[in-house]
Amino acid sequence: MSAARSTRKRILDAAAELFQRRGFSGFSYQHIAAQLGVRNAAIHYHFPSKADLGVALLGRYRDSFRWWTEQVGRQGLSSAQKVAGFLELESRYCLEGKVCPLGVVCVEFENVTEAVRAEAAGLASDLETWLVAVLEEGRRSQELQVEGASRPAAVVILAQLQGGLQLARLRGHRHFQDVLHRVRENLGISSADLMVAAS
Repeated sequence: MSAARSTRKRILDAAAELFQRRGFSGFSYQHIAAQLGVRNAAIHYHFPSKADLGVALLGRYRDSFRWWTEQVGRQGLSSAQKVAGFLELESRYCLEGKVCPLGVVCVEFENVTEAVRAEAAGLASDLETWLVAVLEEGRRSQELQVEGASRPAAVVILAQLQGGLQLARLRGHRHFQDVLHRVRENLGISSADLMVAAS
């Protein structure tokens, strides 16, 4: 990896941590520069504006989720195991004291640019599209209990996860585990599916 690409990656790594802990308005280039031991100009070189950084961050989350779905797709998992794995991803955010990137943008909707909103909307669409497909797959194979149409069911699950992550910052990890338990229970996901997802 070239020095420029390495610096860009380090900037995005540091920004992602701040983004999910403090929110988009809660950090500046100065915070990143101090953490990495570089000058503000080095960050501006890669991301001329904070909006550019926000778009790049959300784009990276989208790329990471796409990579994850591809890996999951190659493992021959059942639909129940796929959903269990997805819930485990969200649980890690909670354990690390973070919120989902979508939650950050939704809370700060009025303070971010249209480009950042658009990239966040793209991430939301990616999550929903994947989840709808897995719920449909689970309905056909009878591996999941899906009440009603799959798209509204997916929207409800995503809303539960978003709200649960936000409230967990006040009420603790156990509160979010209660949310996950209810989602799994409603879908008929077994403890055996959880063991596969966690492995």
